[in-house]
Amino acid sequence: MHRFWRSIWQLALILLGLTTAAVASAQPFALSRLEPSTDPPPARVLAGDYDARFVPERGNEIAVLDRNWHWWRLVSTQDVPGDNAPQLVLTQPYRKFVGIWRAGATSPVRRSIHGKAADFRHSSRFLVFPLEGGLHKGEVIYLRAAAADVTASTLLVMPLDAVHRQDMSHIALRSVVLTALGVIALLAFGFWVGLKERGYAYLCLTLVVQTLNLAVEGGETRMIPWLGDIMPDRRTNVVLNTAAVLASVRFLMFFLDLRATQAPVAKLLNICSWLLGGLLLVSMIHTWRASASFGNVVLLVVIGAIVYASAVAIGRRQREAYFLMLAWTPLMAVLIVLVGAYQRWWPSYGWLEYAYPVGLVLGGLGLLLGLAAKLQQLRRDHDSAKHRATYDRLTSVMTRAAIEEGMRQAITEAHRASRPLTVVFFDIDHFKRINDEHGHSAGDEALRTVAERTRNRLRATDLCGRYGGDEILVGLPGTRLEQGLVVAEHLRRTISANPPSINGRVLPLSLSLGVAELRPGESFDQLLERADAALYASKAGGRDRVTVQQAAAHDIAI
Repeated sequence: MHRFWRSIWQLALILLGLTTAAVASAQPFALSRLEPSTDPPPARVLAGDYDARFVPERGNEIAVLDRNWHWWRLVSTQDVPGDNAPQLVLTQPYRKFVGIWRAGATSPVRRSIHGKAADFRHSSRFLVFPLEGGLHKGEVIYLRAAAADVTASTLLVMPLDAVHRQDMSHIALRSVVLTALGVIALLAFGFWVGLKERGYAYLCLTLVVQTLNLAVEGGETRMIPWLGDIMPDRRTNVVLNTAAVLASVRFLMFFLDLRATQAPVAKLLNICSWLLGGLLLVSMIHTWRASASFGNVVLLVVIGAIVYASAVAIGRRQREAYFLMLAWTPLMAVLIVLVGAYQRWWPSYGWLEYAYPVGLVLGGLGLLLGLAAKLQQLRRDHDSAKHRATYDRLTSVMTRAAIEEGMRQAITEAHRASRPLTVVFFDIDHFKRINDEHGHSAGDEALRTVAERTRNRLRATDLCGRYGGDEILVGLPGTRLEQGLVVAEHLRRTISANPPSINGRVLPLSLSLGVAELRPGESFDQLLERADAALYASKAGGRDRVTVQQAAAHDIAI
């Protein structure tokens, strides 16, 4: 536990360092953007032909809102010495393609996370451009960028040592996140294979798709060459995110059992699933600017539906709903902020870069625990239902179906191992008279007393069940006829010699019992038929006695 909290503390320190780095970094630029948004020949831009068309912008953020190339002009507002190897860095570099020209340069320095311009000397935290020799006040840098993502990026100047520290922190955090997601997905897969519980399959699929989405967009898969060809395509982002949301919806519907407990919400989420599935298929062929916005709107509807369904489930005391709200409330809040930032409803906050993957890990772990708790509850419910199906509610001995199944198995084992088996079949004498004269409650109490005393006389391996009405069947594995006769006689004396007191009145009881031993090759039905014949022989002989059935026409009364 100490190691766990130490890891949490270290993770918090990493997050604090990453989110405060941008604040600590100086911004020595005046930023302007070429308007209207065009992509003139670089030679003319570098020659200054378009300088008059650059419009000053506030702050140090750049954002590409369409699929075209755009130009920015950076003018240094102060001297930046070259002693500490200053670097121009661009945050949120995912699916962005950037080139810069310094004064006198004829070709740009190009950077991207994927493709030929990828710089493997640094992590995917930034796009890094060396500023060799530093910067002089008034020096101009031209920047040209295209993106398949509308998220704004911040321009910073940082010493190389600081960039390396950020790289190490970024790699550490992303490694923890992706490893944790992979381990949770693997555990879910193992539980699915071992337990055949489809909820774990849904969770595994959700986590695998989310992990793949994070790894592809975050640059961890950039060593794969062909990803450099598909990452500039906006379809990649839409397809991956839509698949992740769709998998999550199907899992959450199962997790909350919405089809059975909240049919209207399940219907709404089914509609959302069809919409997401359609968007997924269409996006494999073509996307529009509205494609991502459409998916985001559906995502917000899904979040609202899940929050509502969870609140209703909590009101109904569904245990899994508590796990869901605890595990996914932070993640859903982050998703809402992310959607708003994408739609330009509010700024894109720097902490979102790490809040989402960390929230995804915590959410996945919470849901794994919640699913385990739900499965445990299902097993308890199953065991309870099985107990109700196996044991008679009135007498607490086995039901007819259960005693028949148990006897058939015991007979099969007796034949296989050539071991003896004897049955005792009995009922209460004049049971109908007891009900008529003393009431059904007295009859029930008499039956409970007989069943309880019978169980107390048997071994743990013996079988005892209520076969119907006041009839009770006892199976004695490993017991020969002579020993079974002794057991039956003890049962008879236990009841007749010590009559129970019911409602303050002593109620005389007696039993008529039939005993039969299993014969080679005999079935359960044949054995029971002989024991039943012995039982009725006891009744015909005056009741309160034991009759042994040995041959087809020979019953011996004791």
